[in-house]
Amino acid sequence: MNILIVDDKQLAINALCRILRDVEPDGTCVKATSARQALDEACRIRFDVVFLDIEMPGMDGIELARKLKGCNENVNIIFVTAHAEHALEAHGMYVSGYLLKPADEDDVRVALSNLRNPIEPEADDRIVVQCFGDFDVFYRGEPLKFNRSRSKELFAYLVHRKGARCSIGELITALWEDASNSPSRRAQVRNLIHDLKTTLEPIGQDDVIVRGRDSVAIRMETLDCDLFRFLRGDSDAVNLYHGEYMAQYDWADMTESML
Repeated sequence: MNILIVDDKQLAINALCRILRDVEPDGTCVKATSARQALDEACRIRFDVVFLDIEMPGMDGIELARKLKGCNENVNIIFVTAHAEHALEAHGMYVSGYLLKPADEDDVRVALSNLRNPIEPEADDRIVVQCFGDFDVFYRGEPLKFNRSRSKELFAYLVHRKGARCSIGELITALWEDASNSPSRRAQVRNLIHDLKTTLEPIGQDDVIVRGRDSVAIRMETLDCDLFRFLRGDSDAVNLYHGEYMAQYDWADMTESML
């Protein structure tokens, strides 16, 4: 849940933010101390809920609410004010809530439980990586097609290293075991990295790969991976593991024993 708190008094913002951290721990709170700052943030981020003070210098909260609705008609406006006489005007705007200062945790919890506009979850468009059993990669429910089996193995090894930077020499040892660190092998690895980037570019996922001067890594947060969820203690991922990890790759054996 993306939440914007607008109040010209920083202490009031901080107090409400502390409450929201307890009530909605997975939410994101953005703070604004003026109408102008609030509108700038609303252009940058699509907010689900705005907690809005009414009496502010310059543009008041009622007018600001209208402009925020113009940016996003489904945004939930919750007025937070010390002045009960504004309730009737606020009610006519079909807002999602009206809290009197100082709002407490129960007030905020009830307001968020009765939002006028439901919160639509964001679609997860990440690549799905399966490490348990045979290694495989999916995008939008379909297996991702690699041009070469070595490119897929390279991707598997980068996932296996969990975001750590891998040197060209390390990759040669993993992919060819006892192969020498020769110029031709190094060129092969660079070609595989390029091939992997070429596979990911058409689906807009090439930012998964981070290249260095003589190294490469993956960004863990860009992947929905059973291994990463397992290591975080996710019970669903733990239940997925049945004793096999990247079964087609010999270099994965030691991790399989650890799991």
